[in-house]
Amino acid sequence: MSDFGDVEFFDNLEELSSGGGVPLAPDGEHNAKVIATDKYKSKAGNHTLKVTFQLDGGKYRDHNEWYNLWATNEDNKRISTEIFTRLTKAVGFKKYPENHGDFVGKKLVLKTEQIDDSFEGDNGVVNVKKTRIRLYLPEADSDMSPPKEMVPPF
Repeated sequence: MSDFGDVEFFDNLEELSSGGGVPLAPDGEHNAKVIATDKYKSKAGNHTLKVTFQLDGGKYRDHNEWYNLWATNEDNKRISTEIFTRLTKAVGFKKYPENHGDFVGKKLVLKTEQIDDSFEGDNGVVNVKKTRIRLYLPEADSDMSPPKEMVPPF
């Protein structure tokens, strides 16, 4: 008897975003809150900071971003640091806080877009849609106005 006999298998993962699961956020601006941060060491030995955003109060699928702030490649490190600095300013910090956990609970607005992506799965190439952050903005009731330089360099 199979352990997974009563578990549905999705041949096409795109069904998850259009089916009964939590949908991806549509293109546009969304109220967001940082709900988790995790600094960890990758298999390659590099430290990375993972930040999880809740979009529109949980109406859409949570979004994860990884910031390679301790990369050994200087260009990758600079790009990640620039993007992370934009996030830091958008949530209201004037400099980095002492602990990455200080970001949890902070609110902002994320301008997002859906993009097509693919990866190599066990049964070949899997095509999916995912969310990309295009802009970090202070939350609407913040006294900070969003400067134009907060656009990520993509």
